[in-house]
Amino acid sequence: MSATAYLDTLTNTAAFDPSVQNAAAALAPSKETLQAAIDAALAMDETAATLSGEQAEVLKKGFEYATQVVKMLTKEPAPEEKLDLYKYFKRANNETPAQPSMFNFEAKYKYNAWKEISHISEQKALVLYIKQVDALISKYGTRS
Repeated sequence: MSATAYLDTLTNTAAFDPSVQNAAAALAPSKETLQAAIDAALAMDETAATLSGEQAEVLKKGFEYATQVVKMLTKEPAPEEKLDLYKYFKRANNETPAQPSMFNFEAKYKYNAWKEISHISEQKALVLYIKQVDALISKYGTRS
């Protein structure tokens, strides 16, 4: 998987706010390592994706950058797209949402989305979040 749109934003950050620029600056020198980490994690089994060393560190920084750059989209993602971001974010951070009441439909959708992927590794969720952000950047673009 080539995260082209996502990786391209690392070098075109002038219009982004300082928090996004700082995250990009920390990651830009490791662009090739990040791509290698993404490819390696995607190739691994869903439950056992375990990168170590520099790749694991760069992947975590890449996720942190993705959480910042997604805020710079030109348009708000559709509800299903936001649900995908939610479930991968929760799993990547090893967070378990509280089981919602029967009548809280929005929370129930979120919980069920998270539950679908609760078996995957945290690193796999990091990569899937980055992949989702890449797709959203390709679809909507970023503010410039």
